[in-house]
Amino acid sequence: MDTRNTRRTARACMAGSANQAIVTNLSALLFVPFMRLYGLNALQMGLLTAVGFAAQMCADCLLLFLVDRVGTRKLACAAAAMSCAGLWLYGAVPYLFENIYGGIVAATVIFAFAGGMLEVVLSNVADGLPSGKGGASLNLLHTVYAWSQVALCLFLFVWLVLFGAECWNGAVFILSFVPMVAFVLLFFAHFPRRVKEASVRAGFQPFYLFALLAVFFGYGAEVVMNQWITSFVAGALDSETGGILGGCALFALCLGLGGSLYVGLLQRRNKPSNRVLIVSALITAVLYIGAALLPEIPALICAALCGLSVGFLSPGAKEAASDFLPHTGGWMLASLAISQDVGAAVLPASAGWLAGIASMRASFLCLAAAPALAALSLFAMSHIRGRSWTKAEKVTKKRQRNFKETL
Repeated sequence: MDTRNTRRTARACMAGSANQAIVTNLSALLFVPFMRLYGLNALQMGLLTAVGFAAQMCADCLLLFLVDRVGTRKLACAAAAMSCAGLWLYGAVPYLFENIYGGIVAATVIFAFAGGMLEVVLSNVADGLPSGKGGASLNLLHTVYAWSQVALCLFLFVWLVLFGAECWNGAVFILSFVPMVAFVLLFFAHFPRRVKEASVRAGFQPFYLFALLAVFFGYGAEVVMNQWITSFVAGALDSETGGILGGCALFALCLGLGGSLYVGLLQRRNKPSNRVLIVSALITAVLYIGAALLPEIPALICAALCGLSVGFLSPGAKEAASDFLPHTGGWMLASLAISQDVGAAVLPASAGWLAGIASMRASFLCLAAAPALAALSLFAMSHIRGRSWTKAEKVTKKRQRNFKETL
């Protein structure tokens, strides 16, 4: 691919990742204004989060059948347009709906479904970019996602301070320009044809099954901390709105720094580093335990530092699977995205349930098992890949020896 085309495609993927950060985190950041302005309760807000991830999972399931059959440009542009339409409807809810909660749910379904589509499509595009030296492309997208989340938190914080919570929808209308820009960039981007042919049979191997588990536990651990770190920050700052926005921003800041460091490491290597992924998962488990057992401020520090180590577990497992199973086509990344979204729905819900029957710290202590299980799954993937490469080397040497004997 021409260098200019590569850069243009990479910019389009980054704009799509920024849009993904908005549609995934916007409702969670507006929980407090919604509860105060419209009398909504915590159960309704929790159901709203579940609806968003359910819509993303529906998109992932649809893309299992479409990603290798429909043109990339059509899918990506349609997803960006749907994201923009969903945000417009979201901002117009106070003017169009008597049932505010019903309108919020309807708009969330639209832009969450679109975000799920765009994530799968752009993951396949980024995975095929020749510029992703050492397999850094998917991690780079996730790093852009993290920095976009930081920018989103800062923008909403400034907006709510300047104009008040009653004007939240004005911020949403402004944010709708992000998918507009993404649509334009995606429309003019160059999407190369994937050189590998899709084979479902090639994917169903133990390596792939362990990749599903690694993505499930790795991304689930990330979302748990992303959602529940706010309880620590709200207590430390004694401010609900500041706690919600500050907690998300603090975690996303560490997420972006960790992702940037990992991408820099990958660009100095010829292949993804399984050891770094395994060690990072174990460090995340230790930080979960620290967040559960230490006093308030040290616990907050441990919770935020999770972002340094947990953010690249899911994209790292995806890249390892794509590298090891190169003939599976786009369906494999779509199926891994389903596992990712299931983890993002199940593990945070489990954290809330455990917090309800015990405490938030008890839930963190129990959910330290999630990154530990991600480490175990990554270790199994590393073992299988190492054994496969050793076997391939033996076969190559045997063929070379037989060839020399025939001379």
